Amino acid sequence: MTLATHLDGIDDLATLKRGFTEPVFGAQQVFRHLLDAMSLPGRVHELAAVDSGVQAPSETFGLAMTLGLLTLLDAESPLHLSAELDSKAAQAYFRFHCGAKLAEPQQAQFSAFKAMQLDAQQWQALPLGSDEQPQLGGTLLLEVKGLDEQTALAGASLLTLRGPGIATQQTLAVQGLPTEFWRWRQALAADFPRGIDLLLCCGTRLAAIPRSTLITLEG
Repeated sequence: MTLATHLDGIDDLATLKRGFTEPVFGAQQVFRHLLDAMSLPGRVHELAAVDSGVQAPSETFGLAMTLGLLTLLDAESPLHLSAELDSKAAQAYFRFHCGAKLAEPQQAQFSAFKAMQLDAQQWQALPLGSDEQPQLGGTLLLEVKGLDEQTALAGASLLTLRGPGIATQQTLAVQGLPTEFWRWRQALAADFPRGIDLLLCCGTRLAAIPRSTLITLEG
């Protein structure tokens, strides 16, 4: 990819927020956290100590979501940004730092949403892959209001997780997503290996729920 391609449509480099100070080292640090999160579903990981130099593209992005997207995106992975996240600054940021192309949810490998803005029409549009090509199922990154392994957060959905990477069961409290979303995600278990992978972000923290994880919604 040429520099001209990266700069296409970017009006002001002076206002572009910083990506990784050391791209290879920074991405490796974050990738290890993402691998751990996917390997240990429901465990909350703290990314505040990652020495990355990264600035979020706008005030609507938390650090964990920004770091995750910077690490996962490239020119071959279409990105969908939801309304509140989809600004010219964010588009320029991920185009410049990752070469990412924007897409509608049904064509996107990665989709990023504020949890409170996600509705049934949007989550039902996400690609689930096929039995022959399950890798075509998307990854959904959600900025949630609260995320905790142990504490019963006020108004949170309390999840019990089981499956690969979990010895017996793992609890996770998630604030900001409707019950209907979790019912939909529960139903996807019958379609495995089709499905979506979830990265739940809350400021500097994240937890993963892979498509192989079974969810029980408590209460």
